[in-house]
Amino acid sequence: MTARVLVRTAVLLALPVAGCAAAPADVAVESSGGSAVGGVVQARSGAASPEAGLTLPLDAYAYTAAEDQLLGQSAAARVRDCAASLGLDDATIDPLPFGTAAEAATAVAGRHDRRYAVADPEVAAAHGYHPPSTTDVRREFYEAHTDAELEVLVGVAADGAVTMRDDVPDGGCLGAAARAGAVASEPALRAGQDLVSSVQSDAWHAALADARVLDAFSAWSACMSEAGYQYAAPMDANDDPRWWTSDTAGADEIATAVADVACKESTGLIPAWSAAEADYQTQFIAAHQAELDAYRALLDQQVSAARTSVE
Repeated sequence: MTARVLVRTAVLLALPVAGCAAAPADVAVESSGGSAVGGVVQARSGAASPEAGLTLPLDAYAYTAAEDQLLGQSAAARVRDCAASLGLDDATIDPLPFGTAAEAATAVAGRHDRRYAVADPEVAAAHGYHPPSTTDVRREFYEAHTDAELEVLVGVAADGAVTMRDDVPDGGCLGAAARAGAVASEPALRAGQDLVSSVQSDAWHAALADARVLDAFSAWSACMSEAGYQYAAPMDANDDPRWWTSDTAGADEIATAVADVACKESTGLIPAWSAAEADYQTQFIAAHQAELDAYRALLDQQVSAARTSVE
């Protein structure tokens, strides 16, 4: 492995992530809040989605777009101050891996994208079941900086080892910003994040066994059969191994995905599915209300500290 690749690997691992998404046709876990820095946009896509307006009860335990942007703004200011003190000017500090307000809004609005597999007719027609291409701002951050700049920003030397510079803080200026912004306990944040993920997973799987969802799947399957496709459930179509032997969609995949989306729309599958999931989330939240409220309080502490730092 070359030195440059070592640095790249270290940088990508060092950058915090505001949220994460699971593979299509599985529950998407977007429990943001575990990062002390926050505000990092992992990837962005220009494609809108029918799920963009979808809200679920567990969304209350994730940062809003405004909160995520505030956290990013606060962290970016700390990184800039640190990097400037170590000799980097604005031209060499930029870009930082913190999204703009518009990107934060897009990321939050799209947190449920592909939750129920492909749902957008335009995306289906262009990409089939393959997700649209995205731009990874962490990669942009890495590619835009020299080894010397990365040494200051993330604390990793050109050979991939931790920098030996005494004036660079542990983890570079990004690491220092994370520690400075961490007013809540990191273990407690992680525990809350894990609880949100657990509740979300439980609700997802409970919804799959709900009569409303099973009836919707049956209607969808009948619709697909009329179009010439034999699948019992949307996940079966999405996960058809024929699609995943290539990085791009072929004609058969696109035709199937287009029919899939049309059948989702005509049978009202997504409203039925999301309503059932929301009901189970509400039920499971109630069973962990005190713990989840304590976690939300930790997120609020992070947001309050970030607001104070930028005022």
